[in-house]
Amino acid sequence: MMKKLSVFALMALFGLAVAGVDILHCGSPDTRVLAEVNGEFIDEDALYERLKDIHRYKPQIRPEEGAGSIKITDIVEDIIDERLMIQEAYRVELDRSVDFTKKIESFVTTQSILRLRKEEILDKTNISEQDILEYFKERYEKDGPAPEGMFKKVEPRIRKNLGKEKEKELSDNFISELRKQADIWIDSELINLLDLEKNYTGEKSVVASVNDDTIPTDDFLHDLKQATQKQTMQAMKQPLLKNSDHPEKTQNELKEKIVDNLIAFKLIDQEALRRNYVNEPAFMDMVKNRKERLLINEFKAKLIYPLIIPTENELTQYYEKHIDDYKKGYEVWFGEMIFNASKDAEKALKELKQGAGFEFLAARVSERWIPRQRAVWVNADSFSPAISKELNRLKPGEISNVIADDRQYRIIKLKGKRGGKPIEFFRVVDKLKKATGQKKFNEIISEYLTKLRKESGIKINKKALKQIEEKYRVTTP
Repeated sequence: MMKKLSVFALMALFGLAVAGVDILHCGSPDTRVLAEVNGEFIDEDALYERLKDIHRYKPQIRPEEGAGSIKITDIVEDIIDERLMIQEAYRVELDRSVDFTKKIESFVTTQSILRLRKEEILDKTNISEQDILEYFKERYEKDGPAPEGMFKKVEPRIRKNLGKEKEKELSDNFISELRKQADIWIDSELINLLDLEKNYTGEKSVVASVNDDTIPTDDFLHDLKQATQKQTMQAMKQPLLKNSDHPEKTQNELKEKIVDNLIAFKLIDQEALRRNYVNEPAFMDMVKNRKERLLINEFKAKLIYPLIIPTENELTQYYEKHIDDYKKGYEVWFGEMIFNASKDAEKALKELKQGAGFEFLAARVSERWIPRQRAVWVNADSFSPAISKELNRLKPGEISNVIADDRQYRIIKLKGKRGGKPIEFFRVVDKLKKATGQKKFNEIISEYLTKLRKESGIKINKKALKQIEEKYRVTTP
């Protein structure tokens, strides 16, 4: 798994509140501590990073009360919960599993490759105005002066092309130098024997080594299979491909290219790790953050998810209690907005989440709006699959997401739902499992965190939070 992630990166990069809450008194006026969890501090930087993430992915959210509102104290409480999960994951040693270790190693390798690429490729890819001018004269003025305005029009494209050429040149030269310094061994005899059609199962498990770091036969066969499939698809589209009459030659060339790429991947991996970026403070912080995000996932996957698998009895009880959610042939009463452009629909949805009234907004921004004086009930089966899916999900009073439907974009507000016949239990088992699983997940993780909070020493700087909350409300548009 680690190798595959590295290969992918190289291909892309090289062209290949709680009981016992107290007030915290902090000495630093620049970055105040907002909370302490079992001796670990949560400061303003952590809060502001979370706020940036929220506004990056949910720009419609605002601090005021109402639709789409957030509270600074709620965010800090969420960060406290995450810190408790991370600490618990460490306590039960979830960070020591083989799978987790491989994930961290893979992340370090990938980020090291990114850093190496920046140093050896991107930072050295300098395109001068003279380079662009010479390229323009060579490609666009070889038969005479170009039309007026042509240079300005094609300059961005030229800069991009020259950049790609320069990157490839630097990459090829860099890998070539690594090859010269490396101790490389290739088992050519074994590689020639390997044949996907024969399902080779020999005892040898290594096709090559680079500075005593081996390249497994399984990796070679994996890449050979993918490349062969791709080559076959290309041959079907272009029957007159070069060497199509010499399949053996083509296969040997393919094998040579694959082992060559695998060696290049290994060389880049080794060089990236040799430079020990991981010892730099900024890099260490990045790895630490990644590790903590993964530990939160591990906490949920190993400690919570195994407890949420519903029993047959729980599924039946949930089905009977929520039978209205699993009906077909029901009727709906709804309002809708229709737009020709997705950006207009998204803008309207943003306003709705900020508290705008549906009918008020629909009358002003919808491409088509039919005000109704009385309820009009429509059979839900008459809608397109995209709309039906949202109607099944919505409860009366709720508003849909933007629905792409037949080159139009709709936002629906469900006002009522009636009638219909229950769908047989066995037909909705998967949906029931998902619904009950989510319900149990929320209950169990809440119980677990409550227990951790009771056992933990948590302090919150209420004064600092209040000041930030007031400042946030004033400065946020």
